[in-house]
Amino acid sequence: MAQNEQEASWSRVDEGRHDTTIEENWLFALRKERFRSRLSGLTHDFFVVRLADAVHAIAITPENEVLFVRQFRAGSGRDSLEIPGGLVDPNEDPMVAGPRELLEETGYAGDPPEYIGALWSNPSLVTSRTITLVIRNARRVAAPKLDHTEELTVEKHPAREVFDLIRKGRVDHALVVAGLLWWQASEEKFSRT
Repeated sequence: MAQNEQEASWSRVDEGRHDTTIEENWLFALRKERFRSRLSGLTHDFFVVRLADAVHAIAITPENEVLFVRQFRAGSGRDSLEIPGGLVDPNEDPMVAGPRELLEETGYAGDPPEYIGALWSNPSLVTSRTITLVIRNARRVAAPKLDHTEELTVEKHPAREVFDLIRKGRVDHALVVAGLLWWQASEEKFSRT
């Protein structure tokens, strides 16, 4: 049986009656949730951030360039070079959210998205997963429509240079790096078959 098909080694205590919300706002809910170890019987309160899933779009132009956005990130206190993306709206399909985020942030649209995969953003603390998609033949079709706090710059880099951007630390957002490496591995797999 695969790991994610196995019963979890810890279970929620009393169907969550001890769980409490510490902070809740437009972006996340911080909760204290109590679990019990099935092995030792130990009970422990874990702090969990309930956050919507996110989506990243690896947009590739007809010239084989990958679209990036450079934007400020408060956690690092600096600008970050990333692929376009954002939170998935409630009940929204990530295959719809990816092209929507790409269009909003860059003004680009392209072929129907291809699913690369999903990763837990930080499963020790956060409920969010990040879904990575590829959108080929991306072309500028409109002006970006940014949120009032978004100030970003669109950059294009040749696809063959993406690994170097990662290796040199110019792209250092862990989930973006993981998505780009996953994409490059899938591209290599298809080129070998």
